[in-house]
Amino acid sequence: MYKMSYDIQIGNFKVKNLMDVEVRKSANKLTDTATIKMVGMSENKALEVESKIKRGDQVNIKLGYNTTLHQEFLGYVSSIATDNTITIECEDGMFLYRKEVENKQYKKITVVDLITQVASQLTTMKVVAGPGTDIVKYDKFTVNNATAFDVFKKIQEETKLQIFVKGNELHVHLKFTYNEGKVNYDFSKNVEKSSLKFVKEEDKKVLVEVVGIKRNNEKTTVIVGDKGGDKTTIHRYNVSDKSALQKIGEEELKKHRYTGYEGSITGWLFPYITYGYSAEIFDRDYPARKGIYYTEAVKTRFNKSGGSRQITLGILLT
Repeated sequence: MYKMSYDIQIGNFKVKNLMDVEVRKSANKLTDTATIKMVGMSENKALEVESKIKRGDQVNIKLGYNTTLHQEFLGYVSSIATDNTITIECEDGMFLYRKEVENKQYKKITVVDLITQVASQLTTMKVVAGPGTDIVKYDKFTVNNATAFDVFKKIQEETKLQIFVKGNELHVHLKFTYNEGKVNYDFSKNVEKSSLKFVKEEDKKVLVEVVGIKRNNEKTTVIVGDKGGDKTTIHRYNVSDKSALQKIGEEELKKHRYTGYEGSITGWLFPYITYGYSAEIFDRDYPARKGIYYTEAVKTRFNKSGGSRQITLGILLT
């Protein structure tokens, strides 16, 4: 029989009266977040935590069954709300970049170098760049009264790169290329419930907008795909040739238009999975629908009712 187990440390404070914890991770966001809820009253007395927990305290969340625990989250306290329930909001290591950096105009610089120079003003984190990221460049990028977080967010929005913190590393990767491992899901074994929809390629509408930006900031836009479809926008710097932009859009379209599942499945705490993993989905009732998908996002929940993971599927890999 499995017994729910947890080990949550906040600074020097060890959580004992846990009500609920939720960890949210997404490949499309800079920051992984967690919410910890604890009992605020004991024997009709308020449990005062203000003197024990403060903003900026390191948070380490481990969850699991029996004595087997897995680190689900490592980060910092971002806010605390106290009432009958004590609610602690947390952010991962990206929290350290919510400070202003020097005003500066960068010229003819790769995104990786830009991120490295901005990050080095606040931390000693090693920047880990994935294959292909060196071709993403800016002719000009201006930082004015902004935090490092603001800079990373703007870069992510404009380039669609994945930018995130893992332990003591700041990662930069082309979308869908970061891979941590693989997990198998079988509807008859380790899937509790699902909200998947099987969609055929010809029925899936997708629209890709590719924006080429010249050195003088002049923009050329090419639209590929279906009008009214799910929209994805890509920026490409120093590319203005429409035929080149068209090819970029067509390649991106292939990633999103396929015959396969879309939606999410919910399993338990084991096996462990986070974004960047590939998830093989198998349903013995529909064996021909077997496929391997990029994990887009994971939401992990833990309370007295049990532990669960909701896995949001991204593109079909194979």
